[in-house]
Amino acid sequence: MIDLRSDLLSVPTDEMWEAMRAAELGWATVGEDPSGNALCERVAALLGKDAGLWVPTCGMGNLVAMLTFCVPGDRVVVEAASHVMTSEAMGMEEIAGLAPRSLWASDGRMDPAAVSALVKEEGAALLVLENTHTRAGGTTLSVPLTQALAAAAKKHRARVHLDGARLVNASVALGVPLADLAAPANSVVFSLNKGLSAPIGAVLAGSEQVVERARLMLQRLGGASVHRAGIAAAAGLVALDTMVDRIADDHRRAHELGRLLTSIPGVALQPDVVETNIVLADVTETGIEPAKLVDLLEDAGVRVLERDTSRIRLVTHRLIGDEEIERAAAIIAATVERHAVPPLEVPEPEGYNAELDRWDWEDEDDGE
Repeated sequence: MIDLRSDLLSVPTDEMWEAMRAAELGWATVGEDPSGNALCERVAALLGKDAGLWVPTCGMGNLVAMLTFCVPGDRVVVEAASHVMTSEAMGMEEIAGLAPRSLWASDGRMDPAAVSALVKEEGAALLVLENTHTRAGGTTLSVPLTQALAAAAKKHRARVHLDGARLVNASVALGVPLADLAAPANSVVFSLNKGLSAPIGAVLAGSEQVVERARLMLQRLGGASVHRAGIAAAAGLVALDTMVDRIADDHRRAHELGRLLTSIPGVALQPDVVETNIVLADVTETGIEPAKLVDLLEDAGVRVLERDTSRIRLVTHRLIGDEEIERAAAIIAATVERHAVPPLEVPEPEGYNAELDRWDWEDEDDGE
């Protein structure tokens, strides 16, 4: 089975398992775990921040950041299809008591002028950015755009949080340091799994004051009492040493997968440029509904996700090599060819001249 549903499926390496077994453990909750402390310090330095806090998941890190900067009733400006809006069960509303105010951007890149206007109009306390943007197809926020978006919010006294679940993908794709992408944000959460292949965990980084308050919020959510967090942190340290450089291979293979998919009749990319490791393929013209195609492909040996009513999602990761890309594309092509629904041919109405694009009666003399 070739599993292209998510880069979360990439499992830890042997070196990570060895590091987890050998990790020197301490009481992580009170800051006595050597691996946890080393990981937080290292990630904070990579992101150009003063301090870091280990959190079990990126989603919890996002919620902790919102609780850190906001009080119940505050408004938060977000992109309409961002992860915090679509995939985190609206924790910002149901747990934090915040009011999201969204802007739609098809490529995940909000317009700074629109952000400025909405923050001002709503008196928003926080702007949340996502880099890369998952639902938009792994699109990146450049350093200049991140700076402009952050400035638009801060001009009206709002703080900025960056959901950097795949920030390493953005860094590699854009060829810029992580710290440059994170610099405009007051806080950033950085995932250690996904493309980096660590089993669990993320680091929320910011100033000493931000991290200290975030630690309290994490405790209230029950995430500060993972007493053996150093086991996961040890794997995270290995991930930073060994996994960053190979992210470019995921991107290269995603580009190749996109190229192969566009050669299949009825399949198009949307967006048409693959920026990182996520490929969104529009299958509308095949006549096969995405949900149906997902089932057909699983039966044939390829797992993908339904993204929406027109697209499927395919994500490359460490367990997907060049051979898997070629095989997956071939299976998808064969499946589409076998099950594609020919477009319905609608006969032209009698009396209509398609070549001249007019009705016959338009030639008649109306007596004038």
